[in-house]
Amino acid sequence: MSIIYINPYQFAAAGPTDPDFANVSLLLHGDGTNGSTTIVDSSPSPKTVTAVGDAQISTAQSKFGGSSIAFDGTGDYITAANDIGFAFGTGDFTVEMFAYFGDLSNFSTLVSTRDANNSTTGWTIGVDASERPYFYTNGFNILGTSLSLNTWHHLAVTKSGTDLRLFVNGSQIVATVSDTNDYTNQTLAIGAVVTSGQNFTGYIDELRITKGVARYTANFTPPTAPFPDA
Repeated sequence: MSIIYINPYQFAAAGPTDPDFANVSLLLHGDGTNGSTTIVDSSPSPKTVTAVGDAQISTAQSKFGGSSIAFDGTGDYITAANDIGFAFGTGDFTVEMFAYFGDLSNFSTLVSTRDANNSTTGWTIGVDASERPYFYTNGFNILGTSLSLNTWHHLAVTKSGTDLRLFVNGSQIVATVSDTNDYTNQTLAIGAVVTSGQNFTGYIDELRITKGVARYTANFTPPTAPFPDA
């Protein structure tokens, strides 16, 4: 009888995985060395990500990994190469991130596909001058409740069918809204609406955009570790 030796390390436990990873359009962990302007997209189809102004990796604040993406509010933003993954059409989607706010006194943009020429074909997630998170398109505006300075918040917007929801720290904070818009714009900016400013002051960590999947449709526990890369 043959004896087969099994190496116990051959079947080491794999790390966490994301069953919807194939649907991820953008995944920015914000990892890197302090001051670096190299920002890596860890999605299945990596996009070229460009830092504008003083947008950069910073070790001053982080939710996970020891660094995040810093914006000083004076012309900083990030762009990603145009991609169909940012044009949700009328389908499901999830946009989520951890955000740390250094200023809540003015309108500021976290993530946007809007510019001067697209109304209901683009969207913006940001914060208004009353410290409230919002999802905006030229059809309606969803407003949440006040945020806090110098604190990490998990923010998520999801669409399931025609049901649009806004979550802060895992809690749905406004009533579900009916959204029938057709989002076709493929541009993406992080930290500003490129044509109109509204620059963000603070840090963003673990930004993930998922097309075709509403990851959250009820209250949930925010992630306690970086998003999986597989």
